Amino acid sequence: MINEVKLIENEFPNTFPVNGHDRFEFILKYEIQAIAAFDQRLDADILKKAVRLSLDAEPVLGCQFIEDEKQPYWQRFESPDEMPWFEYVQEDDKQEALEQFLKGPFAFEGQQLNVRLIRAEDRDTLCVKIRHACSDAAGLKEYLNLLAEIYSKLRVDSAYKSTPHIHGRRDQKHYFDALGIQEPLALFDPQAQVPPPSWAFPHHGFEGKEMHIAMRSFRDEAFERIVNFGKNREVTITTVILTALYRSMFELVKPPIGEEMGICVTIDLRKAFIGSPDQAICNLSVGIYPRISRVEESFTDTLKRVSGAMEVLKNDRAELRDAVGLEVWGAIDYSQTLGQMQAIIQWTVEMGKSHPLLSNVGVINPLQFGQIVATDAYIVTPIVVPPGFMLGVSTYNKTLTLEVSFCEPSHRKEEVEAFMDLMEKELSSL
Repeated sequence: MINEVKLIENEFPNTFPVNGHDRFEFILKYEIQAIAAFDQRLDADILKKAVRLSLDAEPVLGCQFIEDEKQPYWQRFESPDEMPWFEYVQEDDKQEALEQFLKGPFAFEGQQLNVRLIRAEDRDTLCVKIRHACSDAAGLKEYLNLLAEIYSKLRVDSAYKSTPHIHGRRDQKHYFDALGIQEPLALFDPQAQVPPPSWAFPHHGFEGKEMHIAMRSFRDEAFERIVNFGKNREVTITTVILTALYRSMFELVKPPIGEEMGICVTIDLRKAFIGSPDQAICNLSVGIYPRISRVEESFTDTLKRVSGAMEVLKNDRAELRDAVGLEVWGAIDYSQTLGQMQAIIQWTVEMGKSHPLLSNVGVINPLQFGQIVATDAYIVTPIVVPPGFMLGVSTYNKTLTLEVSFCEPSHRKEEVEAFMDLMEKELSSL
């Protein structure tokens, strides 16, 4: 077995600041996961060492969130070398081992990261679990690239050590700088509210006993058809999928004709950056809320309305409202943030309605570990407590993956699968 990598004393600080985004996601207790499949074997010992070194490369991953009434903070674990960050499993039933990881908890209380390598019939599956409190899905994609880079360097030089990424920003400053905004708090308007949700995915109480994952994949020709459909109409893949989501929800829920319905679409603030500023792994995703009404029409006609609604929001920088709101939550006492969040959650539960969420995390770069390249990869989005509901989308190696994480009995498997069938039908018809 490999020797454990030890921290160099005083190599970097033991504590790091928590921002409003971290607070928000910590309170929600969400986690994001990634799966990468290989048709060959990785070196488990090198991968274990790479995982440990990744905690030094991105120090927040080796931290726990310390709740303080006024200002919480990230604190490095005292003995990271003694903690279970990585697990290697040999299992004939790969699917069972995969589900155990996806449905299971973190190995240790307060951890931000867990990695498992599953080996079945000389083929490996890499599983990564990360807390949303420290990273969004775009940050998880960056982590996959980081882990592959460290692994590849260790293959060449077993004495390789990561350079601690302690100067990269974990907040939204680069986003505001890109917009020329020096005082984001001055833009806060307490009256600027998103219209309240007028629908929700079907749900049945709030008890979640058993986790499930529903998936649909579009590969090769099916994938190219969706891409070309968007290109020919000069719209993004997200807009095409959002159109299919609207049409599927209209069919499933059948809201009143003519009444506008909203969906929350996540936006990665990194896309606004000028150049390539030094940004550490963190949360930089917010939401915008397009609204259209239910109309009996073709996919193309619905697409035109969805595209128009999205363009208006993007031109108005609609994501700025959420970004500024998170700055406010980072500036007040944590006890106030917690109280406001709990009130919002309670209000949502009492209403029984919530904007369905669409999170397209985009393309996952080719994952090359030494000479071995992953054949497939996808992101597993968080379970959103009802009345919330999230559709996750990711792309790798000409494969578009739709995914929903949910719990029974609050969400019924047959209804989620029926929704996924509708999505598949809409996108396969293009």
